[in-house]
Amino acid sequence: MARKTDKQCAQQAVAAVMVGKTKSGSEQAMNVTMTRDEMQRALAYLKSDKPVTGR
Repeated sequence: MARKTDKQCAQQAVAAVMVGKTKSGSEQAMNVTMTRDEMQRALAYLKSDKPVTGR
């Protein structure tokens, strides 16, 4: 299985928040689709202020 890039992890986290709509729904969506490592990498990427959209 290919490792996701940090940007892909961040995009997936943003999508989970949008789908979850509430804090508990977002947490559940992330727990189902992402590993703890991917969540940490997504958070670090989002804090870096790099763009999440595009290539």
